[in-house]
Amino acid sequence: MEVRLDKSSLPEDRQEVKFQTTIDEDYGTWQEGTYLAKEEYIVVSRTEIYDMWGDVVRWEPRN
Repeated sequence: MEVRLDKSSLPEDRQEVKFQTTIDEDYGTWQEGTYLAKEEYIVVSRTEIYDMWGDVVRWEPRN
């Protein structure tokens, strides 16, 4: 079975977001970063990058 991802559910390019990975979900913690649409990553720092499709389980706009 092929899984198709819904890109319309993603943040806007360079939008500031808070998000959870599976580990964060276990601990009830959130991280904050910037979504880069071209790469489909959330960047926290130069060395801390999370793939939107493989690492992130939920996200929300950062207020």
